[in-house]
Amino acid sequence: MKRNPSIDSLLAQAAALEASDRAAAGRLYRDILQQDPACIQASNALERLVDPGRFSHWMRVNCVIHPDDDIFRFFVNDPHSFNPVRDYLADGWRTLSELMVLLERHDRPLLGMSRVLEFACGFGRFTRHLAPLLPGRLTCADVLPGSVDFVTEQFGVDGLCSSFDPRSLVFPQRYELIFVLSLFTHLPVAQWRVWLRVLAGALAPDGLLVLSVHNEGAAADFGIEFEPDGTFFAPSSESPSLDPAHYGTTFTTRAVVEREIAGALGRLPDDYRPLAFWVGQDAVVIRRG
Repeated sequence: MKRNPSIDSLLAQAAALEASDRAAAGRLYRDILQQDPACIQASNALERLVDPGRFSHWMRVNCVIHPDDDIFRFFVNDPHSFNPVRDYLADGWRTLSELMVLLERHDRPLLGMSRVLEFACGFGRFTRHLAPLLPGRLTCADVLPGSVDFVTEQFGVDGLCSSFDPRSLVFPQRYELIFVLSLFTHLPVAQWRVWLRVLAGALAPDGLLVLSVHNEGAAADFGIEFEPDGTFFAPSSESPSLDPAHYGTTFTTRAVVEREIAGALGRLPDDYRPLAFWVGQDAVVIRRG
């Protein structure tokens, strides 16, 4: 989405107004968003000014968005998204409802979890909705530069800097729930087993590892044809800042998912729910005995 050159001039005018007339600055920022719904600077300014037109006024969560958030840019570039800020924020809300429904099916309500790890949290698309429900009980991890600092400062969670090498990770505690949304949809299948062993090893007794994989049937919607081994990997993703050789886009058959989990952990997953998350992602649940 290209920005109208006049938007930068309007942003400068609004910023200059903040010191003398916050209400007028807020009105100008709202006007900017009418012209350019993807203007993250204007949306963040409304949050900073505690303006009545800010998104957090009705969403009741911190709605500040990091300018380097690749998932936000994904919404900006989506031709079906006419209000990228709203759609990005609402999508995190949807993930929250999807996770809560899944956990209820296992008789493990989210609000009763004592220690939760959101792994591969990015810049907080989902974190902002999860953090208020788990005060003092949520840790967030990611490998993207600046992401962990952002979520800890904005959402008050504990932070854990991740690594491209899972064997180097040191977890400060064991978790009742580890939630990994849309990481295995990007990792080459050859890397899955070591990641599965490391993440499952960070679970507390009877803890749950919940992760997502691309739905096998949804692959056809994207024109994907599997290799003979039931996998497909493309060296590209919505996160251009990461090495595409290690973080691309991965599709597999369900049989491959079950094979890799059995190879890593010696057993099949405890649950497999088709199309449980986001757009075309299945939920996989692994319980630690």
